[in-house]
Amino acid sequence: DAYKYLNEDIVTIEEYLASNGIDAVQDSFRTDGSGTGIFYQLHEEGEGYKALQGAEVEFQYQGLTLDGLEFVNNFGSSATTITLGNSDTYPTSVTAAVVNGFSLMQEGDSMTVYAPSPYGFQDKGYQDVPPNSILVYTIKFLDIKKLSEDYEKIDQYIVDNNMTAAIDPVYGARYVIHRAGNNVTPNRGAFISTHYQGELLDGTVFDTSYDSGSPLGFTYGNGELIPGFELGISNLHENDSATIFVPSIYGYGDSATGDIPA
Repeated sequence: DAYKYLNEDIVTIEEYLASNGIDAVQDSFRTDGSGTGIFYQLHEEGEGYKALQGAEVEFQYQGLTLDGLEFVNNFGSSATTITLGNSDTYPTSVTAAVVNGFSLMQEGDSMTVYAPSPYGFQDKGYQDVPPNSILVYTIKFLDIKKLSEDYEKIDQYIVDNNMTAAIDPVYGARYVIHRAGNNVTPNRGAFISTHYQGELLDGTVFDTSYDSGSPLGFTYGNGELIPGFELGISNLHENDSATIFVPSIYGYGDSATGDIPA
């Protein structure tokens, strides 16, 4: 059982934090299935955006066991880059503790994460790190690669087309409401029905539900669609008519798909 030591580790971390006078917050488990149980202490608050799954994030980090054994440290050297959700891009020293840490951080944040062993190397260990060790990571979240570049293009398009866009303060999503619906917002697990037309910024239409007359149906929060589409929907209400703008990193990235270039 990968989570065999979870509750025991949480108690150990709580005792460690209390005895060392460390003011850390637990990312508690929630009824919607989110939350990790890891503890975190924010040292420096950035001014950037949070990252969605699929984002390529650049960061520096140090990894220790709870008793101070260091197993990785790239502060003062080259940063590490991974794609969230793609474990093939993770160095061995990047565990679920680091990946889950990004769900709590925005660009520019510096944070220490105290992670129960199920979010570490579990029963495998690593280098001199014993199996089932509680891990302590200090992470400096430098950048979401290509996001600012994508938003610059989107913002210029919005200006050139005399649009007035709202901006999601957490992820930066740009969206324009053309006709407001009601005040019902989507909840995770809800079945959403929507008509849509997908275009490139140059006006090329690559997909539409209007030709068939059948709206697109999907379960919100299940990852059935590209991340940017769901992010856009999260900012809308039932019966809204809107334009949402999807940065390439939350669309198809550097892979061409049908009529959509890389």
